[in-house]
Amino acid sequence: MPPKPNETENPNKKEFKYSRHHILPVSRRWANINRNMEVLKDNYHRAIHTLFANQMIAEQLITTINISEKALREDVKERLIETLTSKDISDPYERYDDRVIL
Repeated sequence: MPPKPNETENPNKKEFKYSRHHILPVSRRWANINRNMEVLKDNYHRAIHTLFANQMIAEQLITTINISEKALREDVKERLIETLTSKDISDPYERYDDRVIL
């Protein structure tokens, strides 16, 4: 069973606070239900929102690609962006073509 939010991991060690994170953002009209929640350490949770705000998974990947553009060949970056934007990135259940090869 995962720890409850704001409980310590181990009272004898450094304290870790936890919080609930919505996998699919409620602000983007996704459900506030248990299967859309995960428990994260507070510092991880803050880092996710600092980097990605309330982006969907495909949007997070696009942001990551843009951040690391110097590490990717231009043709690879273009193909990744093309693939990620070819579908409705607001719909996490939208399927991408399995034949995409980089």
